[in-house]
Formats: sequence, structure tokens, C-alpha cells
Amino acid sequence: MEKNLQSSEAIKKLKSLVEDIRFCMYTTYKNGKIESRPMTTLEVDKEGNAWFFTSKQTGIGQETGSGEDVTLIYSHPGDNTYLSVTGYATIVEDEQKKEELWSPLSNAWFPEGKDDPNLVVLKVTTDEAAYWDSPSSKMVVFFSMVKAAVTGHESDPGDHGKLNLA
Repeated sequence: MEKNLQSSEAIKKLKSLVEDIRFCMYTTYKNGKIESRPMTTLEVDKEGNAWFFTSKQTGIGQETGSGEDVTLIYSHPGDNTYLSVTGYATIVEDEQKKEELWSPLSNAWFPEGKDDPNLVVLKVTTDEAAYWDSPSSKMVVFFSMVKAAVTGHESDPGDHGKLNLA
């Protein structure tokens, strides 16, 4: 069923989906090529912006200026949950935000800690998002599709729609 969500309801849905999935493919378009890299989302803030850590030595850290277009693609096939977020990325110089986002798990990528001189905060400001969320198991979805094929009625794949954060 199509459910387009607005404002705070959209942000709540976005946060919920991202917190459940956590990992995304961070996708950019450069020189006629689509590039995707896995990233861990640290937070979705109250405005629907996604926050990450990256290194100044990575492609993302070196190439992200102010306002690079990006798409974040989240996928949890086991839960039949998918999310696509488009927006723009900026490097944020904010020691307080770095402190706020830091967790012991961050040491896996930044063993020098939050004072690592190459550690930077990356903010993706969300322009728009779309989601697909089926609360049913794979078997329920499969049988729904079979039933639809036999009866000629449309299958119910769960909820999907646009998330308008403005």
C-alpha cells in the first residue's frame, strides 16, 4: 500500500528504517561513472540528516566539497525493507559533533580515536527519500505473490512511498 509520509512522520520513519539497517551504499556520480562504497550511518538527526565518519585519506574525504550529490541505498532483504535517500554531502568541522557521534565501535576504523587528525564528520542533508517496507516474512510475501498470480488480483508487497521531510 502506498503511504507517502510528511514532515515529522517522514523523519520518524526514516530514522526507524536507518536504525534497523545501519549500513548503506554511499553512491556518487563522477566522470560518467556511478561509484558506491559501504558506509555505517552513525545517526539520523531530528531534521532527517544522516551523519557518518570518514577519513580525509579516502575518496569520500578527499572529493567531498560542499554540496556533493549523493544517494544512500539501504537494504535489509531478510526483513523486506529498503530505503533510498538522495541529498548532498558536506564535510563538517565540528569537534562537538565528532564527540557526540563517537562510540567504541568507531575504533575499528579509527584506531587513533576521535583525535585522529584524518577523522572527519560527514553530513548528508536529505532532499528526498523513498521506502519499501513489508512487515511480512519472505514466505508470506511469496504466497501473496502466488495468490495474486492465481487469482489475477494485485499482490500486497507491504508499505511503500515517499518521505517528504520538509
